[in-house]
Amino acid sequence: MEIKRVRLRPLSVPLKGELLHSGGTHPSRFVITLFEVETDSGLTGYGEGGGGGFSFEPFAKMVSQGLVGEDPLNIKKLRYKIASPITSTYYNQLLPQIWFPIETALMDIKGKHVGQPIHNLLGGKLRDDIEFSAYVFPTDHTIGVDEFVKHAESIIRSGGFSSIKIKTGVFSPQHEVDTVKAVAEKFSGARFRIDPNGGWNLSQAVWFSKKLDGISIEYFEDPVWTMEGLRSFKELSGHPVATNTVITRFEDIPHAFIKRAVDVILGDPHWWYGMNGFLELAASAWSLGLEVGIHSPGETGLGLSAVIHVAATTPNLSYAADTHYIHLADDILKTPLTFERGSVRVSDGIGLGVEIDENKVQKYEELYRDQGDYVYHRSSGDREVITIPRKRFAHCTCHSNT
Repeated sequence: MEIKRVRLRPLSVPLKGELLHSGGTHPSRFVITLFEVETDSGLTGYGEGGGGGFSFEPFAKMVSQGLVGEDPLNIKKLRYKIASPITSTYYNQLLPQIWFPIETALMDIKGKHVGQPIHNLLGGKLRDDIEFSAYVFPTDHTIGVDEFVKHAESIIRSGGFSSIKIKTGVFSPQHEVDTVKAVAEKFSGARFRIDPNGGWNLSQAVWFSKKLDGISIEYFEDPVWTMEGLRSFKELSGHPVATNTVITRFEDIPHAFIKRAVDVILGDPHWWYGMNGFLELAASAWSLGLEVGIHSPGETGLGLSAVIHVAATTPNLSYAADTHYIHLADDILKTPLTFERGSVRVSDGIGLGVEIDENKVQKYEELYRDQGDYVYHRSSGDREVITIPRKRFAHCTCHSNT
Protein backbone atom coordinates (compact mmCIF):
# COMPACT_ATOMS: atom_id res chain seq x y z
CA MET A 1 0.00 0.00 0.00
CA GLU A 2 1.30 3.46 -0.93
CA ILE A 3 0.15 7.02 -0.43
CA LYS A 4 -1.22 8.24 -3.74
CA ARG A 5 -2.29 11.80 -2.94
CA VAL A 6 -2.48 14.35 -0.12
CA ARG A 7 -5.26 16.91 -0.47
CA LEU A 8 -5.48 20.04 1.69
CA ARG A 9 -8.76 21.93 2.02
CA PRO A 10 -8.88 25.22 4.00
CA LEU A 11 -12.20 25.73 5.81
CA SER A 12 -13.79 28.61 7.65
CA VAL A 13 -15.99 27.06 10.35
CA PRO A 14 -18.36 29.47 12.12
CA LEU A 15 -18.36 30.11 15.85
CA LYS A 16 -21.36 31.22 17.88
CA GLY A 17 -19.66 34.59 18.41
CA GLU A 18 -16.37 36.40 18.98
CA LEU A 19 -14.11 35.18 21.81
CA LEU A 20 -12.08 37.75 23.77
CA HIS A 21 -8.73 36.96 25.38
CA SER A 22 -5.84 38.97 26.76
CA GLY A 23 -4.07 39.10 23.39
CA GLY A 24 -7.02 40.21 21.27
CA THR A 25 -10.05 38.60 19.66
CA HIS A 26 -10.98 35.40 17.88
CA PRO A 27 -13.52 36.57 15.28
CA SER A 28 -16.63 34.48 14.83
CA ARG A 29 -14.91 31.68 12.89
CA PHE A 30 -12.03 29.22 13.02
CA VAL A 31 -9.82 28.61 10.01
CA ILE A 32 -9.17 24.87 9.84
CA THR A 33 -7.15 22.96 7.23
CA LEU A 34 -8.61 19.55 6.41
CA PHE A 35 -6.03 16.94 5.33
CA GLU A 36 -7.13 14.01 3.18
CA VAL A 37 -4.52 11.27 2.62
CA GLU A 38 -5.48 8.82 -0.13
CA THR A 39 -3.85 5.43 -0.76
CA ASP A 40 -3.62 3.29 -3.87
CA SER A 41 -5.74 0.67 -2.10
CA GLY A 42 -8.75 2.98 -1.91
CA LEU A 43 -8.46 3.97 1.77
CA THR A 44 -8.63 7.63 2.76
CA GLY A 45 -7.61 9.02 6.12
CA TYR A 46 -8.61 12.40 7.55
CA GLY A 47 -6.97 14.88 9.89
CA GLU A 48 -7.15 18.59 10.61
CA GLY A 49 -4.85 21.36 11.71
CA GLY A 50 -5.22 25.01 12.54
CA GLY A 51 -7.59 27.04 14.67
CA GLY A 52 -5.19 29.99 14.89
CA GLY A 53 -6.71 31.97 12.05
CA PHE A 54 -4.70 30.97 8.97
CA SER A 55 -4.58 28.10 6.52
CA PHE A 56 -1.70 25.61 6.62
CA GLU A 57 -2.18 24.94 2.92
CA PRO A 58 0.73 26.85 1.27
CA PHE A 59 3.51 25.42 3.43
CA ALA A 60 1.89 22.08 4.28
CA LYS A 61 1.22 21.38 0.61
CA MET A 62 4.95 21.46 -0.12
CA VAL A 63 5.83 19.44 2.99
CA SER A 64 3.15 16.83 2.28
CA GLN A 65 4.52 15.98 -1.14
CA GLY A 66 7.18 13.98 0.68
CA LEU A 67 4.45 11.51 1.65
CA VAL A 68 3.53 10.47 -1.89
CA GLY A 69 4.78 6.96 -2.68
CA GLU A 70 5.45 6.14 0.99
CA ASP A 71 3.94 3.31 3.04
CA PRO A 72 1.19 4.93 5.17
CA LEU A 73 1.67 2.31 7.88
CA ASN A 74 5.30 3.32 8.52
CA ILE A 75 4.20 6.23 10.68
CA LYS A 76 7.33 6.72 12.75
CA LYS A 77 9.53 6.94 9.66
CA LEU A 78 7.20 9.53 8.14
CA ARG A 79 7.17 11.58 11.34
CA TYR A 80 10.92 12.05 11.14
CA LYS A 81 10.72 12.70 7.41
CA ILE A 82 8.14 15.47 7.91
CA ALA A 83 8.94 16.88 11.35
CA SER A 84 12.31 15.90 12.76
CA PRO A 85 13.35 17.80 15.90
CA ILE A 86 15.98 19.88 14.10
CA THR A 87 13.76 20.95 11.19
CA SER A 88 10.90 21.65 13.61
CA THR A 89 13.19 24.02 15.48
CA TYR A 90 14.18 25.77 12.25
CA TYR A 91 10.52 26.31 11.39
CA ASN A 92 9.70 27.55 14.91
CA GLN A 93 7.54 24.54 15.86
CA LEU A 94 5.23 24.85 12.86
CA LEU A 95 6.10 21.37 11.58
CA PRO A 96 4.73 19.51 14.65
CA GLN A 97 1.42 21.30 14.03
CA ILE A 98 1.45 20.15 10.40
CA TRP A 99 2.46 16.64 11.46
CA PHE A 100 -0.58 16.26 13.73
CA PRO A 101 -3.20 16.19 10.92
CA ILE A 102 -0.91 14.02 8.80
CA GLU A 103 -0.43 11.53 11.63
CA THR A 104 -4.17 11.55 12.35
CA ALA A 105 -4.91 10.70 8.74
CA LEU A 106 -2.27 7.95 8.73
CA MET A 107 -3.65 6.47 11.96
CA ASP A 108 -7.14 6.67 10.47
CA ILE A 109 -5.90 4.72 7.44
CA LYS A 110 -4.14 2.15 9.62
CA GLY A 111 -7.26 1.67 11.73
CA LYS A 112 -9.38 1.16 8.64
CA HIS A 113 -6.76 -1.21 7.21
CA VAL A 114 -6.73 -3.50 10.27
CA GLY A 115 -10.32 -2.89 11.36
CA GLN A 116 -9.46 -1.31 14.72
CA PRO A 117 -10.15 2.03 16.47
CA ILE A 118 -7.18 4.34 16.85
CA HIS A 119 -7.13 3.93 20.63
CA ASN A 120 -6.32 0.23 20.13
CA LEU A 121 -3.42 1.19 17.85
CA LEU A 122 -2.13 3.42 20.67
CA GLY A 123 -2.11 0.55 23.14
CA GLY A 124 -5.74 0.30 24.21
CA LYS A 125 -8.13 2.59 26.02
CA LEU A 126 -8.04 3.03 29.78
CA ARG A 127 -11.30 4.97 30.02
CA ASP A 128 -14.58 4.95 28.13
CA ASP A 129 -15.45 8.61 28.61
CA ILE A 130 -13.26 11.71 28.42
CA GLU A 131 -14.09 14.62 30.71
CA PHE A 132 -13.90 18.17 29.37
CA SER A 133 -14.01 21.58 30.99
CA ALA A 134 -16.53 24.28 30.21
CA TYR A 135 -14.28 26.78 28.43
CA VAL A 136 -15.91 30.17 29.05
CA PHE A 137 -14.68 33.29 27.24
CA PRO A 138 -15.89 36.85 27.69
CA THR A 139 -17.50 38.34 24.59
CA ASP A 140 -18.56 41.79 23.41
CA HIS A 141 -22.06 40.85 24.61
CA THR A 142 -21.04 39.73 28.12
CA ILE A 143 -19.16 42.79 29.39
CA GLY A 144 -21.19 43.11 32.59
CA VAL A 145 -20.81 40.57 35.40
CA ASP A 146 -24.48 39.54 35.24
CA GLU A 147 -24.32 39.05 31.48
CA PHE A 148 -21.17 36.94 31.80
CA VAL A 149 -22.72 34.75 34.49
CA LYS A 150 -25.76 34.06 32.29
CA HIS A 151 -23.46 33.24 29.39
CA ALA A 152 -21.35 30.89 31.55
CA GLU A 153 -24.43 29.25 33.02
CA SER A 154 -25.81 28.39 29.57
CA ILE A 155 -22.52 26.73 28.58
CA ILE A 156 -22.03 24.85 31.84
CA ARG A 157 -25.58 23.52 32.05
CA SER A 158 -25.76 22.57 28.37
CA GLY A 159 -22.92 20.06 28.74
CA GLY A 160 -23.25 19.21 32.43
CA PHE A 161 -19.69 20.37 33.14
CA SER A 162 -18.17 20.27 36.63
CA SER A 163 -14.76 21.68 35.64
CA ILE A 164 -14.96 25.33 34.55
CA LYS A 165 -12.23 27.23 32.76
CA ILE A 166 -12.63 31.00 32.76
CA LYS A 167 -10.67 33.13 30.31
CA THR A 168 -9.46 36.22 32.16
CA GLY A 169 -6.91 38.97 31.53
CA VAL A 170 -9.35 40.97 29.38
CA PHE A 171 -11.04 43.28 31.90
CA SER A 172 -9.63 44.70 35.14
CA PRO A 173 -8.61 42.13 37.79
CA GLN A 174 -11.31 43.46 40.15
CA HIS A 175 -13.99 42.99 37.50
CA GLU A 176 -12.83 39.46 36.80
CA VAL A 177 -12.57 38.53 40.50
CA ASP A 178 -16.22 39.52 40.84
CA THR A 179 -17.03 37.52 37.70
CA VAL A 180 -15.36 34.33 38.91
CA LYS A 181 -16.96 34.65 42.35
CA ALA A 182 -20.40 35.12 40.80
CA VAL A 183 -20.03 32.01 38.63
CA ALA A 184 -18.68 30.02 41.60
CA GLU A 185 -21.70 31.07 43.65
CA LYS A 186 -23.95 29.56 40.98
CA PHE A 187 -21.91 26.34 40.81
CA SER A 188 -20.61 25.78 44.31
CA GLY A 189 -19.47 22.20 43.67
CA ALA A 190 -17.51 23.01 40.52
CA ARG A 191 -13.74 23.10 40.05
CA PHE A 192 -12.22 26.20 38.47
CA ARG A 193 -9.17 26.93 36.34
CA ILE A 194 -8.19 30.54 35.63
CA ASP A 195 -6.41 31.54 32.41
CA PRO A 196 -5.34 35.17 31.78
CA ASN A 197 -2.87 34.17 29.03
CA GLY A 198 0.01 35.83 30.86
CA GLY A 199 -1.85 39.16 30.93
CA TRP A 200 -1.18 40.04 34.57
CA ASN A 201 1.93 41.22 36.33
CA LEU A 202 3.00 39.25 39.38
CA SER A 203 1.32 41.47 41.96
CA GLN A 204 -1.99 41.40 40.07
CA ALA A 205 -1.84 37.64 39.72
CA VAL A 206 -1.08 37.03 43.40
CA TRP A 207 -3.73 39.56 44.48
CA PHE A 208 -6.28 37.80 42.26
CA SER A 209 -5.42 34.39 43.70
CA LYS A 210 -5.85 35.62 47.28
CA LYS A 211 -9.35 36.90 46.48
CA LEU A 212 -10.58 33.42 45.56
CA ASP A 213 -10.40 31.83 49.02
CA GLY A 214 -13.15 29.24 49.40
CA ILE A 215 -13.36 28.50 45.67
CA SER A 216 -12.08 25.13 44.43
CA ILE A 217 -9.16 26.04 42.17
CA GLU A 218 -7.64 23.30 40.01
CA TYR A 219 -4.84 25.55 38.79
CA PHE A 220 -3.90 28.93 37.39
CA GLU A 221 -2.89 28.66 33.75
CA ASP A 222 -0.10 31.06 32.74
CA PRO A 223 -1.12 33.74 35.26
CA VAL A 224 2.08 35.65 34.41
CA TRP A 225 4.66 35.52 31.64
CA THR A 226 7.99 33.62 31.70
CA MET A 227 9.01 30.50 33.56
CA GLU A 228 10.59 32.47 36.40
CA GLY A 229 7.37 34.46 36.75
CA LEU A 230 5.39 31.24 37.10
CA ARG A 231 7.80 29.98 39.74
CA SER A 232 7.37 33.19 41.75
CA PHE A 233 3.57 33.06 41.45
CA LYS A 234 3.44 29.44 42.54
CA GLU A 235 5.60 30.20 45.58
CA LEU A 236 3.68 33.34 46.61
CA SER A 237 0.13 32.16 45.92
CA GLY A 238 0.31 28.51 46.97
CA HIS A 239 -1.78 27.49 43.94
CA PRO A 240 -0.84 24.87 41.33
CA VAL A 241 0.40 26.32 38.06
CA ALA A 242 -0.27 25.02 34.55
CA THR A 243 1.24 26.18 31.27
CA ASN A 244 1.01 25.76 27.54
CA THR A 245 3.44 28.62 26.82
CA VAL A 246 6.75 28.15 28.65
CA ILE A 247 6.88 24.39 28.00
CA THR A 248 6.38 23.89 24.28
CA ARG A 249 9.22 21.47 23.46
CA PHE A 250 10.62 18.38 25.13
CA GLU A 251 13.81 20.35 25.84
CA ASP A 252 11.81 22.74 28.08
CA ILE A 253 10.66 20.04 30.50
CA PRO A 254 13.92 19.56 32.50
CA HIS A 255 14.31 23.33 32.87
CA ALA A 256 10.81 23.69 34.33
CA PHE A 257 11.38 20.70 36.60
CA ILE A 258 14.65 22.06 38.00
CA LYS A 259 13.05 25.46 38.66
CA ARG A 260 9.93 23.88 40.22
CA ALA A 261 8.03 26.44 38.16
CA VAL A 262 5.14 24.33 36.84
CA ASP A 263 2.88 21.57 38.15
CA VAL A 264 0.81 20.78 35.06
CA ILE A 265 2.00 20.68 31.44
CA LEU A 266 -0.90 21.44 29.13
CA GLY A 267 0.07 19.54 26.02
CA ASP A 268 -1.95 18.50 23.02
CA PRO A 269 -1.35 16.35 19.96
CA HIS A 270 -1.56 19.51 17.80
CA TRP A 271 1.72 20.96 19.09
CA TRP A 272 3.43 17.85 20.48
CA TYR A 273 4.01 15.73 17.37
CA GLY A 274 0.58 14.17 17.16
CA MET A 275 -1.00 11.49 19.28
CA ASN A 276 2.16 9.43 19.68
CA GLY A 277 4.10 12.57 20.58
CA PHE A 278 1.57 13.45 23.26
CA LEU A 279 2.00 10.01 24.81
CA GLU A 280 5.76 10.64 24.85
CA LEU A 281 5.12 13.96 26.61
CA ALA A 282 2.89 12.24 29.18
CA ALA A 283 5.56 9.60 29.88
CA SER A 284 8.26 12.27 30.21
CA ALA A 285 6.16 14.26 32.68
CA TRP A 286 5.29 11.15 34.68
CA SER A 287 8.95 10.28 35.13
CA LEU A 288 9.50 13.68 36.79
CA GLY A 289 6.35 13.74 38.89
CA LEU A 290 4.72 16.43 36.74
CA GLU A 291 1.09 16.22 35.68
CA VAL A 292 -0.44 16.58 32.22
CA GLY A 293 -3.63 18.12 30.93
CA ILE A 294 -4.84 18.77 27.40
CA HIS A 295 -4.76 22.23 25.85
CA SER A 296 -7.07 23.27 23.00
CA PRO A 297 -5.90 25.39 20.07
CA GLY A 298 -9.31 25.16 18.37
CA GLU A 299 -10.81 22.15 16.60
CA THR A 300 -13.84 20.67 14.89
CA GLY A 301 -15.21 17.27 15.83
CA LEU A 302 -12.58 15.67 13.60
CA GLY A 303 -9.62 17.06 15.54
CA LEU A 304 -11.42 16.53 18.83
CA SER A 305 -11.91 12.85 17.95
CA ALA A 306 -8.14 12.44 17.68
CA VAL A 307 -7.75 14.13 21.08
CA ILE A 308 -10.31 11.75 22.57
CA HIS A 309 -8.49 8.67 21.28
CA VAL A 310 -5.17 9.74 22.79
CA ALA A 311 -6.82 10.92 26.02
CA ALA A 312 -8.40 7.47 26.39
CA THR A 313 -4.94 5.85 26.32
CA THR A 314 -3.00 8.31 28.52
CA PRO A 315 -2.62 6.76 31.99
CA ASN A 316 -1.57 9.95 33.77
CA LEU A 317 -4.05 12.41 32.25
CA SER A 318 -4.77 14.30 35.43
CA TYR A 319 -7.47 16.82 34.50
CA ALA A 320 -10.49 17.39 32.31
CA ALA A 321 -9.39 18.37 28.81
CA ASP A 322 -10.04 21.79 27.29
CA THR A 323 -11.88 22.26 24.00
CA HIS A 324 -13.23 25.12 21.90
CA TYR A 325 -15.70 22.68 20.36
CA ILE A 326 -18.52 23.99 22.53
CA HIS A 327 -18.20 27.36 20.76
CA LEU A 328 -18.70 26.02 17.23
CA ALA A 329 -21.93 26.95 15.50
CA ASP A 330 -21.59 23.91 13.23
CA ASP A 331 -19.33 20.92 12.57
CA ILE A 332 -17.97 19.01 9.58
CA LEU A 333 -19.01 15.61 10.98
CA LYS A 334 -22.20 13.86 9.92
CA THR A 335 -22.86 13.10 13.58
CA PRO A 336 -21.50 15.86 15.84
CA LEU A 337 -19.99 14.92 19.19
CA THR A 338 -22.15 15.37 22.30
CA PHE A 339 -21.36 16.08 25.95
CA GLU A 340 -23.09 14.26 28.80
CA ARG A 341 -22.15 15.14 32.38
CA GLY A 342 -19.21 17.03 30.91
CA SER A 343 -17.83 14.02 29.05
CA VAL A 344 -17.70 12.59 25.52
CA ARG A 345 -17.91 8.85 24.87
CA VAL A 346 -14.83 7.25 23.29
CA SER A 347 -15.69 5.84 19.87
CA ASP A 348 -14.98 2.16 19.19
CA GLY A 349 -15.53 2.62 15.45
CA ILE A 350 -12.66 1.78 13.14
CA GLY A 351 -10.01 4.45 12.61
CA LEU A 352 -11.16 7.77 14.01
CA GLY A 353 -14.67 6.36 14.27
CA VAL A 354 -16.31 9.45 12.74
CA GLU A 355 -17.64 10.30 9.28
CA ILE A 356 -16.99 13.52 7.38
CA ASP A 357 -19.97 15.43 5.97
CA GLU A 358 -18.77 16.31 2.46
CA ASN A 359 -21.57 18.84 1.98
CA LYS A 360 -20.45 20.74 5.07
CA VAL A 361 -16.82 20.60 3.96
CA GLN A 362 -17.69 22.11 0.59
CA LYS A 363 -19.83 24.76 2.29
CA TYR A 364 -17.03 25.88 4.59
CA GLU A 365 -14.44 25.70 1.81
CA GLU A 366 -16.52 28.28 -0.01
CA LEU A 367 -16.85 30.36 3.15
CA TYR A 368 -13.06 30.33 3.52
CA ARG A 369 -12.66 31.54 -0.04
CA ASP A 370 -14.98 34.44 0.82
CA GLN A 371 -13.51 35.30 4.24
CA GLY A 372 -9.84 34.32 4.08
CA ASP A 373 -7.44 34.26 7.02
CA TYR A 374 -7.32 36.41 10.14
CA VAL A 375 -4.86 37.30 12.88
CA TYR A 376 -6.40 36.20 16.15
CA HIS A 377 -3.99 38.06 18.41
CA ARG A 378 -5.17 41.46 17.23
CA SER A 379 -8.13 43.22 18.74
CA SER A 380 -11.17 44.02 16.71
CA GLY A 381 -12.33 47.59 16.32
CA ASP A 382 -10.15 50.40 17.59
CA ARG A 383 -8.73 48.82 20.74
CA GLU A 384 -5.22 49.87 21.67
CA VAL A 385 -2.06 47.84 21.16
CA ILE A 386 -1.98 45.12 23.82
CA THR A 387 1.14 44.49 25.89
CA ILE A 388 2.02 41.51 28.06
CA PRO A 389 1.55 42.10 30.92
CA ARG A 390 -1.28 44.42 30.07
CA LYS A 391 -1.01 48.06 31.05
CA ARG A 392 -4.65 48.79 30.34
CA PHE A 393 -7.67 46.52 30.28
CA ALA A 394 -10.82 46.52 28.20
CA HIS A 395 -13.49 48.94 29.35
CA CYS A 396 -16.49 47.94 31.43
CA THR A 397 -19.11 50.14 33.02
CA CYS A 398 -19.05 48.45 36.42
CA HIS A 399 -15.41 48.82 37.52
CA SER A 400 -12.50 51.21 37.30
CA ASN A 401 -10.12 50.36 34.46
CA THR A 402 -6.70 51.51 35.57
